[in-house]
Amino acid sequence: MHHIQQENLHPIRATILQQKEERAENKRKELAEAHSIYIDLTTFRIDLLTIYADSILMEKDLAIDTIKQWAENMASLLVDHGLSLNLALEEISYYRDVIGEIIKKEPKNGLFSLDAFYEVISHFNTIVDDAIQSISKSYVKDYTERINYAQYAIAELSVPVVRVTEEIGILPLVGDLDTKRAQLLMENALEQREPV
Repeated sequence: MHHIQQENLHPIRATILQQKEERAENKRKELAEAHSIYIDLTTFRIDLLTIYADSILMEKDLAIDTIKQWAENMASLLVDHGLSLNLALEEISYYRDVIGEIIKKEPKNGLFSLDAFYEVISHFNTIVDDAIQSISKSYVKDYTERINYAQYAIAELSVPVVRVTEEIGILPLVGDLDTKRAQLLMENALEQREPV
């Protein structure tokens, strides 16, 4: 951020960091009541608030890389626990408003020009927008991988090879035999066959 003295940004960062545990706990209580969520996401909330606070002092590229790493970890946690993407998106938006209020108070101290204030808000909004985009992409990727793995496991179970003797096996078939299932059947049969 070119027009702003770094020391003018430190009070914003300090205020965010000072309030992060309290804000994270308030959100945990609110979401636990609204969604009956029993997974503790407080660490991820605190990490997000810390990244938001630090991003105010960081160059945009470094801040975006940091938020992407957080998003990948958060998306994995959501998919692993069967939680919806909306949960994370709701939190990201909630903290945009909270931190926006903190940033809005600083120009009243006379440290920022209107241009500098706009630059800080614009920079912060870019980071939040990237958090939304990154977690959405990571969640869809993780969720798709999980579904593909489950489909493969189901397909494998649908074409079992039952060994009767060392030379004889039974391939029970139930249902339709499409091209994909026929290919899997051949692969399973060949894998079960012992080398001569």
